[in-house]
Order: sequence, then structure tokens, then C-alpha cells
Amino acid sequence: MHNNKKRDELFINRISPPDDVKKVSKNAVGNADKDPFCVYNNQRHAVGSVIEDIGDSKTICNQDGSWQNSK
Repeated sequence: MHNNKKRDELFINRISPPDDVKKVSKNAVGNADKDPFCVYNNQRHAVGSVIEDIGDSKTICNQDGSWQNSK
């Protein structure tokens, strides 16, 4: 199980529901204690992470910590 402490390193991820998470960034792009992040499935994801839904629908993690549908 992943240790979800505030100082967790953040990675940009590509997420395919329900639970397929693949790291896009090879190195950490931030740290959860000082950088914005979004939460999906009780995991922290760096700004720029993408949820790819069925079809061509994508949802992107924004600087304010929210997920927004891309158009």
C-alpha cells in the first residue's frame, strides 16, 4: 500500500478508470506539502495528470487542485 503522507512525491499520471494508473513523468515533478495536486481514487496526482474516459473524453488536473473536462 502506498504511504499517503503529505510529503509524497507527485508524478504526472495517465489514468484509465477504474484503477489503471501509469506514470508519464519519470521523475517526481513536485511534492505534496508545497505543490498543488488532484486526488483520484484516494491517490495524489500532479497538475497535468489526465483521466482518460471511454471515448475521447479527458479530464485534466488543474493548478487549483480540481479536475476539469478538456474540450
